[in-house]
Amino acid sequence: MGTETAQTADPASGTPSRIQLEARMSVQHAPALLESLQALRGEPVDLDASGVIAVSTPCLQVLLAAGEDWRDTGHRLRIIDPSTDFLMALDHLGISLDALQSRENTTCP
Repeated sequence: MGTETAQTADPASGTPSRIQLEARMSVQHAPALLESLQALRGEPVDLDASGVIAVSTPCLQVLLAAGEDWRDTGHRLRIIDPSTDFLMALDHLGISLDALQSRENTTCP
């Protein structure tokens, strides 16, 4: 199923955890994505969407819920280097990139 790769943050350095999102984020990947995010709850997280070529609605629902959770708890969650396909999927469903991120970091590097 999902093989998202996560690098854990080093609390001393302030470096966020980083998750490389799957190229094809199908419905089968949603549970693994949710599990990966739950394991990092309460930490700053970067989600690398640079290689995403397809994303399902259930995966976007997981990302929307994560964005809301991170905002509510005051932690940083951001999407970095979103691919054109990722941005097109968001646009197709009427979702803004900002909805997936914490408010303090709504711009990508």
